[in-house]
Amino acid sequence: MTPPSWTQRADRAQIEAAGVTAAVAATLPHSRARYAILALLATGTLINYLDRTVVGIAAPMLARDLGIGAAMMGVVFSAFSWTYALMQIPGGIFLDRFGTRLTYALSVCSWSFFTLLHGTVGSVSWLLACRCGLGIAEAPCFPANSRVVATWFPQQERAFATSVYTVGEYVGLALLSPLLFWVLSELGWRWLFVIT
Repeated sequence: MTPPSWTQRADRAQIEAAGVTAAVAATLPHSRARYAILALLATGTLINYLDRTVVGIAAPMLARDLGIGAAMMGVVFSAFSWTYALMQIPGGIFLDRFGTRLTYALSVCSWSFFTLLHGTVGSVSWLLACRCGLGIAEAPCFPANSRVVATWFPQQERAFATSVYTVGEYVGLALLSPLLFWVLSELGWRWLFVIT
C-alpha cells in the first residue's frame, strides 16, 4: 500500500479540522448535500459583495449629506480594503483554529452589524470606522469558502464549486443594483444599509 500523497494528507487534515470523522468524510464528496452547501456559499458571497459595494451606490447622497469631498470619498472607498487585506492572514489563522462554522457565524453576524451601522453614520470618522469594521468582518469569508469546498467536494469538482460561489460576487451586483438604486431614490441612502 502506498502512503497518501501530500494532497490527500492535506484533505484529511482539513476534514479533521472541520470536525468530521474519516468515516463520514468518505461519504461527503458523494453527498447531494454539497450542492445545498454550495448554494449557501454562493448566496453568502452575493450578500458579502453587496454589503461591501453598496457604499458606491449611496455615495452621491451620502457625500452630500455628510459634506464629504471627492478626495475623502476615495479614502472612504478604500478604507474597507485596508482592514480586509490586513486581516486575511489573521482571519485564516482564526479559521484554522476554530473551524468553519464558528468563523463563518461570527463573520456573517459581525459584517451584518457593521453594514447596518453604515446607515447610522453622521460623520466621516464614523463612516471610516464602519468601513474598516466591515473589512475586518468579511476577511475570513473567502478562506472559509475555500475550506468548505475542500471539505465537501472531491478534488476533481473543486474548481467548479469555486467558480459557482465566485459567480455570486457579480450576479448579485448585476441583478440587484437596479433594486438598490430604486431604494436609494425612494427611501434614501440609509435604507440601503438596512436592506443589504
